[in-house]
Amino acid sequence: MERVFRSVLFVPGVRPDRFASAVGSGADAVVFDLEDSVDASRKAEARQHIADTLPRLGSVGLVQRFVRVNATSSDWFADDLDFVRNLTGIDGLVVPKAESPEQIAGVASAVGGPQVVPLIETSRGILHAPAIAAAVGGLRLMLFGAEDLTAEIGVPRTVDGDELIYPRSQVVLAATSVGADAVDAVFIDIASPDDLRKDAARARAMGFRGKMAIHPNQIPTINDVFTASPEEVDRARRIVEAFDEATRRGEGVVRVDDKMVDAPVATRARRVLATATVPRPIF
Repeated sequence: MERVFRSVLFVPGVRPDRFASAVGSGADAVVFDLEDSVDASRKAEARQHIADTLPRLGSVGLVQRFVRVNATSSDWFADDLDFVRNLTGIDGLVVPKAESPEQIAGVASAVGGPQVVPLIETSRGILHAPAIAAAVGGLRLMLFGAEDLTAEIGVPRTVDGDELIYPRSQVVLAATSVGADAVDAVFIDIASPDDLRKDAARARAMGFRGKMAIHPNQIPTINDVFTASPEEVDRARRIVEAFDEATRRGEGVVRVDDKMVDAPVATRARRVLATATVPRPIF
């Protein structure tokens, strides 16, 4: 079965009162954050909240659980790494400001079992994205961060997103090259669901498989955008059936709805059908 990461919800590590609602929000993955949403004076407190609360959350569906550690260059990274090594009940860790394959390979070697998820959000990370994606075998997920990147470049973040065309494409291609899912950046205007939908639709059209979120109210919109519609599923099914029948006749091309269908088109349709039948991520 093909995994699905339509929605990845972040929750501050200092807000244990929100942990259960985050896991039950309908998101495909939840990231318990030790980085940007946690003040420097409260890093240890956030680790303790996660350690105390995570085991009590129980199992809610197949929601994946990650911890975002602080950047590898930060004063808190070594403590974060020790913490994650001894933490049970998580599926992986998110490495922010990922900028080199050596960085990701080193974290993967140090932490052992949990999946390592690079968050690409700097100019250096964008330029090295293909090498970062290939740094560890079996990478499942690569995240794109727009806020740090646009701040570094010195341009505003817009809904139309022209300023992000190249970096978004670079992350999608890097993830795709190793069979991983690319997940798009958060949309920070919580009170603008229509703009969120527009931003998510643009990301899906560029090849992202899902989007990060900062509030549970964003999850239904994101899941809807990144879930194939009944019409898309129906067309994909007809394409696959027609192509398989043509293959049995020894033909490599068939016409469906007055459009040519060959092997790449059929492969794309099979992917629609595979993801449409999986409601939660599976590693």
